Formats: sequence, C-alpha cells, structure tokens
Amino acid sequence: MHISFAEHIVFAHYGMVVALVCAQMLVLYALSDVARPPAGLGFYSVYFMTALLAWIAFTVAEVANLAVAVNVPAVAAMISSYLLLLAVMQRSDIRRGRYAIGAASACACLAVFFLDPAPMLQVYGAATALAWGTLAAISGIRGLHSRNAGDGIISLGGAAMLGAMLAFLLTFLPGRTDPATTSGIAYALHSGAHVLVIIGFLTSIVVDQRHQLLRQNTLDPLTRLLNRRGLEQALHVTLANACRHGQTTAAVMLNIDHLQRLNDHFGADTGDKVIQQVSQCLEAECRASDVVSRYDGDTFLAILPNSDLAAARKLAERIRGHLAAAVLQVADQPVAVTVSLGIAEALGATSLDRLCKDAELALQLAKRGGRNRVAAVEHRAVQLSNHPARP
Repeated sequence: MHISFAEHIVFAHYGMVVALVCAQMLVLYALSDVARPPAGLGFYSVYFMTALLAWIAFTVAEVANLAVAVNVPAVAAMISSYLLLLAVMQRSDIRRGRYAIGAASACACLAVFFLDPAPMLQVYGAATALAWGTLAAISGIRGLHSRNAGDGIISLGGAAMLGAMLAFLLTFLPGRTDPATTSGIAYALHSGAHVLVIIGFLTSIVVDQRHQLLRQNTLDPLTRLLNRRGLEQALHVTLANACRHGQTTAAVMLNIDHLQRLNDHFGADTGDKVIQQVSQCLEAECRASDVVSRYDGDTFLAILPNSDLAAARKLAERIRGHLAAAVLQVADQPVAVTVSLGIAEALGATSLDRLCKDAELALQLAKRGGRNRVAAVEHRAVQLSNHPARP
C-alpha cells in the first residue's frame, strides 16, 4: 500500500508538470499567429518541448528502473537550459556570448559518453548552474528596466535553480551523501523552477502586450511622436513643477504650409513623407526635456519646460531654417517644404489648453502674415495710473 501511494505521488507530480507544459504549448501556438510574435517565442517553444521530453525520460527511468549507458534526462535538461537561456537573451536583445555558452553546453552534453556517472553529474550540475544563473541575471535586469514582473518571476526561478545546483554540487564533497541518491532531488527541483518559468513567461507576455497597447494609445503611428493623449500624460508632471516653482513654460506650434497642395500634385504618400521629415526635424532640434507631439494632422506642438518666449523663438527659427534648407525628392523632383510657427509662454500655473490656444493664435498670425515665418503672442501687464490725464 505504501509503495502504491508513493508511485501515485510520482505520477501526480510529473502529470502536473506535463499538464503545465501542454498548456504552455497551446499558448505558444496561439501567439505564433499574431502579427508581431513576442521576441524569443521560437526558443521558448523548443525549450518547453525539450523540457517535456526530459521529464518523460526521467519519469520512465525512475518508475521502470531502467539502466541505460547514457544519462538521457541529464542531456535533455542541459539542452533545455541552454535553449531557455537563448530565449531570455533574445527577449533582452543580447547577441554576444551565445556561441560561447552553446559551445560549453555542447561539451557538457558530449561528456556523458566519456565520464563515469559521478563526474557526469558534476558536469551536469555545473552546466545547469551556469545557464540558469546567467538567465536569472539577464531576466532580473530586464525586469527592472522594463518594469515587467514576469521577467522577475523568471529570474526568481533561475535563482532557485542556481541554488539547487550549487547544493547538488556540494554533495560531491568528501563525507557528503552519495551523488547517486541525490540526483533525483536535483531533477525534481527542476519542476519548481520550470513552473516559475511558465508563470513568468506568461506574465511577461501579458505585461509586454499591455505596454505595447499603451504605447499605441499614446503614440502617433506615422511619426512615433506623442499624440494628444500622450501629450497630456507627459505634461502632467511638467506643468505641476512649473506651478510649484513658478517656472516659465513655452510652446511652439508648427503647421506645414500648403500640405494639401503637395498631396494633390504628388499623391498622399508625399504628404506622409513630409510629415515624417518634419517630425524628424523636431526631434533633432528640440531638447531631450522638451515634449514633442503631432497635435493634429499637419500640425505639431512642442512644449518647452523652464523656457521663455525668447528661447521658443530661437528654437522656432532653427526649425524653420532647417526645413527650408532641406529639399524632399519626389519622383526625381525637388520639393521645398516650408512651415509656419506660433510661439507662446506662460508663467507659473498654466494648463495645456491655455498654451495651445495662445500658440494657435500666434500660428494664425504667422499664416496671415504670409506663412514661412514665426509669430508670437505676448501677455503683458497693463499699467494703470490714478493721476488725471493732462488736457
């Protein structure tokens, strides 16, 4: 009765792992059909398949008490560890070191044909510790930079496996337990780390998709600049600081001259190219602290924190000169692009609506003045005197 109960526990344990892997494979299959599959999806798919084979091989060997010359579960475990490391590196866009780690993993796998069981297990523990320790560090760094809890969970699984492998290697020291009796424990610890990887990967994908949706909601798809919604979110802290410290905030509103005429003559693609050219000019001329957005159609808006009207005028003139000197080639024909700009400023507490209204008013003045120029709206205090006027 006791043996039967123990066997049921073993089958239930590995049945859980197999069920999780199969569920993960279904998720990977569903993700493979999306327009932009997540980075590292291919390596994750192969990793889960290899890990599943490793668990099946280990379960069969343990339950059936098969004696084989080659430690197949250890080889499969080392290969799956390397594949997982490749997936983590690809998600973090790390290209260096892949071949070196792959060569080390290949040498460790080939060692099964030349080493006795005890040295082989030592090689297995060292190779697995290297792979999981490296992926734990990479996932942890990516999780901190991208604020992704899923990568943190993967890092936790890697750290757990690293500790398990180090403890496993300590059993080979003199006076420790026989390594053959602890190899099963080492393989069993894979289940906990494996489950953490599954949960972490799914969480990481969900968080990345959420970040992508947020970026799509706040970025203009053509220029990759902020749209109105993204502009409001980006200026929340900036305007609050200006109010708290009494700083001056300037705005530059830009409109492309006669864009519709260019579209009529050369096609809508020409208008898109002009809009992209203007957006690139704004990114090149503005400071990193400035908030640049595509305000509406062919109109752009740049908010300049801690800047006055004079600084805004200098920036507007640089932008105007930059675009006037640049010539867009359309069907082997040079196309001149000019813009009209309106500038405004506000001291202390202000709002985005107020800045936009003042800058838009200045922009209309620039257009009425003949376009391809800079106009400003200034709010000056009116001085009143209580002395009667002289006749």
